[in-house]
Amino acid sequence: MAESGKRYAVVTGSNKGVGFGIVRQLASNGVMTVLTARDEKKGIEAVEKLKECGPSDLVVFHQLDVTDSSSIASLADFVTIQFGKLDILVNNAGVNGTIMDPEALRAAAAAGLGKKDVEVKWSEMLTQTYEFAEECIKTNYYGTKKMTKTFLPLLQLSDSPRVVNTSSGRGRLKLIPNEWAKGVLNDADKLTEERTEEVLNEFLRDFKEDMLETKCWPPALSAYILSKAALNAYTRIVANKYPNLCVNCICPGFVKTDMTFNAGIFTVDEAAENVMRLAVFPSGIPSGLFFFSQEVNNAGVSGTIVDPESMRAAAAAGIGKDGVGVNWSEIMTQTYELAEVCVKTNYYGAKKMTKALLPLLQLSDSPRVVSLSSSMGSLKHIPNEWAKGMLSDAEKLTEQRIDDVLNEFLKDFKEDILETKGWPTSLSAYILSKAAVNAFTRMMANKYPNICINSVDPGFVKTDMNFNTGMLTIDEGAESVVRLTMVPNGSPSGLYFYLQQVSPF
Repeated sequence: MAESGKRYAVVTGSNKGVGFGIVRQLASNGVMTVLTARDEKKGIEAVEKLKECGPSDLVVFHQLDVTDSSSIASLADFVTIQFGKLDILVNNAGVNGTIMDPEALRAAAAAGLGKKDVEVKWSEMLTQTYEFAEECIKTNYYGTKKMTKTFLPLLQLSDSPRVVNTSSGRGRLKLIPNEWAKGVLNDADKLTEERTEEVLNEFLRDFKEDMLETKCWPPALSAYILSKAALNAYTRIVANKYPNLCVNCICPGFVKTDMTFNAGIFTVDEAAENVMRLAVFPSGIPSGLFFFSQEVNNAGVSGTIVDPESMRAAAAAGIGKDGVGVNWSEIMTQTYELAEVCVKTNYYGAKKMTKALLPLLQLSDSPRVVSLSSSMGSLKHIPNEWAKGMLSDAEKLTEQRIDDVLNEFLKDFKEDILETKGWPTSLSAYILSKAAVNAFTRMMANKYPNICINSVDPGFVKTDMNFNTGMLTIDEGAESVVRLTMVPNGSPSGLYFYLQQVSPF
């Protein structure tokens, strides 16, 4: 049965590829993990392979076919008897629903497949049949659904349950020309399993009758696209239905695996790391979201999808230097979902951490709180006069007033009226979240005069977030932060610093 403090995970389709990498990384992080495979011999061989490259004592094998209800039930019985609960379920098992031409795929990879704006003629690389399409949907969508439903009782025994569904960028709704299907899967308020499956049934019926083009379904990778779009929809349904459960889906990227004939861009470890990160995130992170592997850091920090090549070009032109204008809209894309994550992480994350650690800080004879901010959070970047007034009035600042601003911003973002309401139109959530961090810093400094609380912009630092295009090294950026943690008692509090200089809010 479950040991106190120990975490338990199941990863489907994990005898090779990304699934194998996820098992290895979860075990390396101390999570007892069940490696699964349809083929028992291949599963046992995978566990043996782990002995050469990882902590195999934290990995056990159990046979699993996600299309077979009795196989799923057998695994659930095993987990119940061995562990008594489940903390993490990674639904990774999947098929592409086609016969792929490996040489054509490798040639496409050499031409830039998987990179932004590279056109791909999938019809020249693959063959699809109705039988393969049916198997694809049965595995990718219904297999995930059956696994999730079967393991829900065990997940609900965990104090921090996580479900991560491996999806794909091909599952985005913009790749489905059929407007009816797109509308059904995009209507978050009315999403149900029945409506999702109505789309899949209609698709399969049209596939069988050779009417894909006539009915405006994707002409290539058809079943894969529909199965992953349905998986994304199911993720949102489960997240809404079970708010205590953190359920997200992620595209691990174009990965070098058997499925891609090793023609991908990312290594298995790079892809697995991003999936694993979602599985072990702390409590309180958003649920029901779709992440790209390349976006995971951005989704929690900048609230945007950044085009790395445009970012590097802007850096070469002088981004980060005084007087250099930047057209951010050409460098990045922002969505409501990413904006919500950005605000929750940058502002509410900092707020929760500060409040949780306040009792311990007050036991110190020299307590310090330093919140990382950004010059983009300066109030001059917020055209909305009401919001600017709310966040600049130091005497009346309260958590409620800050929340009112953020809630109004997110409501206007969702209604696509940012420009109309005078909000920043680029880096919108990042600017608002950092302005809120600065306001919270001032408010807490007033409330707790015995604690030295400040915020700081460490400068434009070479990090993964900006694809290493920054001007300062990590050590140079860290120096400004560390300096604030070491200031003597009686030093000013409630200030915003740019590097080592006090700067106006």
